[in-house]
Amino acid sequence: MNTNTKLGSANGSHPRRPAPLNSARMSSAFRFALAGLVGVTLLAACGDDDAASSTELTSAAGESPATDAPSTDAPSTGAADDPYGPAPTETTTAVTGGETAPSGDASADADVATGESDLGPVLVNAEGLTLYAFMNDTEGEPTCVDDCAGTWPPALVDGEPNFGGDLDASVFTVVEHPEGSQLKAGDWPLYTFASDTAPGDVNGQGVGDVWLAVAPDGSLIEG
Repeated sequence: MNTNTKLGSANGSHPRRPAPLNSARMSSAFRFALAGLVGVTLLAACGDDDAASSTELTSAAGESPATDAPSTDAPSTGAADDPYGPAPTETTTAVTGGETAPSGDASADADVATGESDLGPVLVNAEGLTLYAFMNDTEGEPTCVDDCAGTWPPALVDGEPNFGGDLDASVFTVVEHPEGSQLKAGDWPLYTFASDTAPGDVNGQGVGDVWLAVAPDGSLIEG
């Protein structure tokens, strides 16, 4: 057999295959393409964010700050706002010196007046405290002085006494006490009792069997 014929036959039966592509080159090209695609995507996203931020800043700059409109309501002067209550108005009438607020039958500026108690009507001082007589003052002169006067203060007056209610001024006189001018009802210098703290108290009644409350007519209340 001819040698050239064998070679030709062999070449016809087995055609030459194309050389395979280098796999390393393909992987590198693919990575470059992918990186480029990702970069383009990121740049586009950043551009959108910048545009949105720019729009927000422009919008904020164009808006003016909100301001509250001034209230047209008149300020309140009631007790709810002012812990001292409302201010006096032009129609407020001041109390003059000649007007007094009654306390029972007593007037606030009276040195002696009539008050109510469990004993009935009694003489009271300007504070409404019951007035008592000391049975040891038999001569009409005050004998409760010094330590005694600390428990039984004398009913002192400054000048002519003021009378409240319908008291008979002729019943009352003034006598000298070591502490000042003391009011008398009839024959009895008048005292208050330190343990009486409120109008109507008669805690001194009958103490030691020598202290008695005094009635509006100057008589002593016994019992």
